[in-house]
Amino acid sequence: MFEPIREALGDLATRETTVCRCEMVTRGTLDDFLTSSPFVSNVNAVKLSCRTGMGPCQGRYCEGSVGTILASARGQSIGLGGRFSAHLPVKPVPVGDLRALDAAPEHPAPSGPDLPRP
Repeated sequence: MFEPIREALGDLATRETTVCRCEMVTRGTLDDFLTSSPFVSNVNAVKLSCRTGMGPCQGRYCEGSVGTILASARGQSIGLGGRFSAHLPVKPVPVGDLRALDAAPEHPAPSGPDLPRP
């Protein structure tokens, strides 16, 4: 229905608010790190120092919050903080599997007057 104001969502977090649920990192931890490290200006530096985005979700839930908190602390726009970079383990995919994505199905799905078409 509407796009939230991302800066406002970051400002709602208190020092006790858990920002990264996977690694249990609070807003207070991020604020303390950003205060003690005034030259940090991207989310990857925060990730490496505070472990945000290093849990099972790999930052899918906390990346936006970390970016918002960093932007607020540095007085910059959210986009300047960048995005989390991916790290190993990355699961390799065989080339044949990728090629199969474009192949036509071997057996077409049955269709008829009372069957929905795929």
